[in-house]
Amino acid sequence: MDALTFISKAIESVAWPAAVVLLALMLKKPIADVIPLLRKLKYKELELEFSREVAELKADATITTPTKENQTTTETASENRLLQLVNFSTRAAVMEAWLEVESAATAVASLFWDAPPNEAVRNYPKLGEYLFQCKVINQKQLETFNKLKQLRNKAAHAEDLNLSENDARAYIELASALTAHIRAA
Repeated sequence: MDALTFISKAIESVAWPAAVVLLALMLKKPIADVIPLLRKLKYKELELEFSREVAELKADATITTPTKENQTTTETASENRLLQLVNFSTRAAVMEAWLEVESAATAVASLFWDAPPNEAVRNYPKLGEYLFQCKVINQKQLETFNKLKQLRNKAAHAEDLNLSENDARAYIELASALTAHIRAA
C-alpha cells in the first residue's frame, strides 16, 4: 500500500466519527435546552419520567404543607430522617416516604373498619379510593396519592433509575404533607 492510499483509507475511516463528534459539539447547547422539556426519555428498557412527574405533581398538589409549628415532633423527625436518607440513597428515601403515606392510610382506613391495622388493609388495592369515599382526602389528594404510589413503583422496579436528590426531596415533601393530612383526619 502506498502513502496516498494509506492517507485516503485513514481519512475515510475517520470521516464519519469526526462528523458525528463535530455535530454533537455544535448541537450540545440546543440539545441541553430541549432535554428538560422531554416528557419521556427511553433508553433500552428504562423510561425516565420520574423527574418530570414529580415536578408536575408538586405543581398540581393542593396539599397544604403543615408549618413547622403545626407539625408534630414525630412528623418533623420522620421528614428529617427521610431527608437525611436522601444523601445515602434517593431510591430508599422514596420507598421510605411512601411507607409513611401507606402506614398513615392503613391506620386511618382500619379505624373505619373498626379493626387493627393489618396486612389486609395495607394491601387493599384501592386504599386511596377508600380514603376518598370516607372523605379523608379530596379528589386532588387522591390523584396525588395514586401518583406517589406510581412513582414509588417506578423507583422500586426500574433497574437503572438515576434519581436526583432534588427529585427525591420533592417526593418526600409531597409524601410528608399527604401523610400529615391523612393522620390529621
